[in-house]
Amino acid sequence: MQAVRLYEMTDDPGVKDTLSFMIARDTMHQNQWLAAIEDLQSEGLEGPIAPSVAYEYGKNEYAYQFWNHSEGTQSAEGRWAKGPAPDGKGEFEYVANPQPMGPEPEPPQPDPRLHGTSKTSQVPGTAGQA
Repeated sequence: MQAVRLYEMTDDPGVKDTLSFMIARDTMHQNQWLAAIEDLQSEGLEGPIAPSVAYEYGKNEYAYQFWNHSEGTQSAEGRWAKGPAPDGKGEFEYVANPQPMGPEPEPPQPDPRLHGTSKTSQVPGTAGQA
């Protein structure tokens, strides 16, 4: 979905070419998952595919939350955002405005000889100029 959104936002032919490849590969991956699920079901799988260890190690307080990262609230109406989860182990919760879960990272400053953009000017007498 993100690749499709980016595709629609650009006019650059090279970017569109790359994104169209990614979109096609995503189609293949989705079909692989569907085929794998069909195969597992033909072998008797009746429940969720996620291994039970996922529930043991996962931060389960987030396992059924749908975080809205889009404009508007239309996504709140989707099956993925409310009601019982298909695995029968939880209830979907819609989070309208999710907040960061940690501090904003402070990346290390690059060596100015490597064409990095530092927080402060590296040229004497130009501090504060844009």
